Amino acid sequence: MADDQKEPRPGQPSGRWRHPALDLRIPFFLPLWRRVATVAVLAIWTGIELIHGNPYWAMLSGGLGIYAAIEFFYRFNPDDFADKTDKTDKTDKGGSNG
Repeated sequence: MADDQKEPRPGQPSGRWRHPALDLRIPFFLPLWRRVATVAVLAIWTGIELIHGNPYWAMLSGGLGIYAAIEFFYRFNPDDFADKTDKTDKTDKGGSNG
């Protein structure tokens, strides 16, 4: 692997590494209503910033809204939203130890 490419994180669906703050593929966003609400709040916030004459903050919140919409609706795969913190061994049958 080239020096400028990083190894993908465990559980990362694509070969590209993402900063954890930008990784929206967490179990919290699995329900559709939460994804729709997040994009809607960002769109409303963009409008509020535009109305108040703050183009920088409007671009920032609008960019985040576009990024969230792409992640939630275009690239959506329910398998990517699995809980990555669950480290339990699924092969354990629950037998007694003694």
